[in-house]
Amino acid sequence: MARFEKLAQLPDDQIDLAEAALMIASFEYAGLNEVYYYNRLDEIADEARPLFASETNPMRNIEKLNLFLNQNLGFHGNETDYNDRRNSFLNDVLERRTGIPITLSLVYIELGKRLGLHFEGIGLPGHFIIRYRDLETQPLGSGEWLNSGLENLERQEEAVHSSGGSNNEILLDPFNGGAILSEEDCIDLVRERYGRILPLQPLFTRPVTNRQFLVRMLNNIKASCIGEEDYIRALQMQECLVILNPNSAEEHRDRGVLYFRSGEIGPAIVDFRYYLRKAGDASDAGLIRKQLGLAMDQLVQRN
Repeated sequence: MARFEKLAQLPDDQIDLAEAALMIASFEYAGLNEVYYYNRLDEIADEARPLFASETNPMRNIEKLNLFLNQNLGFHGNETDYNDRRNSFLNDVLERRTGIPITLSLVYIELGKRLGLHFEGIGLPGHFIIRYRDLETQPLGSGEWLNSGLENLERQEEAVHSSGGSNNEILLDPFNGGAILSEEDCIDLVRERYGRILPLQPLFTRPVTNRQFLVRMLNNIKASCIGEEDYIRALQMQECLVILNPNSAEEHRDRGVLYFRSGEIGPAIVDFRYYLRKAGDASDAGLIRKQLGLAMDQLVQRN
């Protein structure tokens, strides 16, 4: 955990996502050869590099990357066993060539970094995608693109049919073979997740920071572990979440719950008290007070 604490102290733009993802995987796989899998990304990029030697059109480069990853190497979204926690570990994704949206997005981001294609993560509600952006253009993270549906459609059409302009911004879905997305496609993805139309907000298409990326990845793994009632491993993921957000009352609350489920009553009490100090008026404060009471009773019985 000390290595992760050191990584979390870095400025956001200095956090290496691949390194961090493999560090997280090492909690699941003791003795994991992280360097091997990090170098594997370099090797895959080296295999792909000749395809991009003479091409400057971003759309064509994206098509080539899609073909290389999805057809040549067989990367694909794991629809049949989506909740398998191996889908969330980068080493497993590289070995098995299947994963969930965020880990397949990470593969694209890391290969793009090595091949001169700038991809940034976009955390839609319930689904993770990426956006290609020419580094010479200003990011549209403040929502300018989505403030005008017509402008968005025109620019998406330009992205698909462009002959190579320098202002292209292209949304794509690594889980679905790198499919190019329009705003309507994004709305459909959100609707599939929530069963109703949820209007896209500027926040939804703002590029995530590296810390936000890791938080989402850790939450996915934690959810898988809780689903398998592996509270010890879930607690490790939650420890990382607290490290990334040390002042978050909610992260301390969630760690307290996992401490309690894991039988670590003392630390659970500390976290419950922290949460109630910081968020005593929260809607779930009553529940946490009850949990705290149960924890105190157990502590008394043990002593």
